[in-house]
Amino acid sequence: RSSDLGLREARAKGIYFDVGHGQASFAWSVVIPLLMDGFPPDSISTDLHVDSMNAGMKDMLNIGDKFLAIGWPLKDVIAAMTWHPAHEVKQDQLGNLSEGAVADVAVISMAHGHFGFGDSYNSRVESEKKMVCELTIKDGKFVYDLNAMSGNPWNQPPTLADKDAKRWTTLKTQGFGESHWKPRPGQPLQHYWRPYTLPANLLQTMQPGTANS
Repeated sequence: RSSDLGLREARAKGIYFDVGHGQASFAWSVVIPLLMDGFPPDSISTDLHVDSMNAGMKDMLNIGDKFLAIGWPLKDVIAAMTWHPAHEVKQDQLGNLSEGAVADVAVISMAHGHFGFGDSYNSRVESEKKMVCELTIKDGKFVYDLNAMSGNPWNQPPTLADKDAKRWTTLKTQGFGESHWKPRPGQPLQHYWRPYTLPANLLQTMQPGTANS
């Protein structure tokens, strides 16, 4: 077909084809035939604005999930969201985990269940999996932690690593010495931390209970 030939000739000349999913620029009736015909996108991106994010497109992972749902391998989806767009805009120091690269990392888990993914025209493709961002690390520091994976159990004292927490996280951690909040009478500073139990008769008022021995 002449249209297919034109696309392939353009790619051969160095033209990149980006998804750019927005409010009205993603249709299953176009995407699926192209992928089946061996013409996947070079990169995946969002056209994120107030109207598009409340329509078929939700966020970057949502777009990646759509390509997983129609059979594109996970490694190709990840590359299309990271390394490929960085290379396209001549920022090869980004989008990869090579030695010396910027420590920007997304930790992704795969959720399994029954999920539906819509295009810009409310047509649906179903899938049994979708990606979930568990952690985001920017310049080597935690900036997002969905399930508090980087946190300490609430009833255990801060670790020695927390003293150097500013080196590896932007999230708040349990303090040492003076606390950033004013303790109630009889409540020790975190420097003298020990776990609390709240007697049942004080649970509603959330007054400090008796410290565990």
